[in-house]
Amino acid sequence: MANGFQSLSPLISPAAACCAFTWVAFTFPGFAQDDEPAKRVGIILEGSFESPDVFKLAKDSKLTHVVPFYEWDYGVRPFDEAYWTKNQFTWERILAIGKRVADDLLEVLEPDLVRDERGVVEYAIIHDKDPFLTSILLSDKLLKKFEDTLGDRLLVVCIDRHLVYLFPAAGGKIDDFGPALVDEFRQTRLPVSLEVFLVDADGYRVIGELQRE
Repeated sequence: MANGFQSLSPLISPAAACCAFTWVAFTFPGFAQDDEPAKRVGIILEGSFESPDVFKLAKDSKLTHVVPFYEWDYGVRPFDEAYWTKNQFTWERILAIGKRVADDLLEVLEPDLVRDERGVVEYAIIHDKDPFLTSILLSDKLLKKFEDTLGDRLLVVCIDRHLVYLFPAAGGKIDDFGPALVDEFRQTRLPVSLEVFLVDADGYRVIGELQRE
């Protein structure tokens, strides 16, 4: 999607450090895998290089998996087939649960807004430790949170499970920062993909991919 970019300095600044918040964990009675009760169930976006038992491709995607996970005391685990079947999950059900988790996250997440020399917001960064961060793409609240700063159509790149960039869809701003996003992706610990999602009133879908050299 983005070729021939000029080089630029790294996008991440100290101001974009992880924002901390208190989460009141809710439980899912009866949801357990390997006898470990689930604190939360939700969606995580993963790269196609992962091999989960249960997943689907994001809309119009070739490289980004939508994967159901559950959270327990020591992190998160993807669903296996037995867990999916035993708890009678469907994609309609898991996406509804994941959307509620995403809605709650957007209530507390604090993005870092990056401005140009005139004070105009060029893009936003959300950098957070919550394992379900990338599920914010599911939430109708995503557009509402950014419509005053980035407009009502967003371009979103999930560089890492804990790092999401958001650009206005109008104006071609993402083209200017393409090389830095690619570099960031190469260095990250839990990469997702370089696919670019368009988020608008119709939901979210992949419209291209940032090109590597």
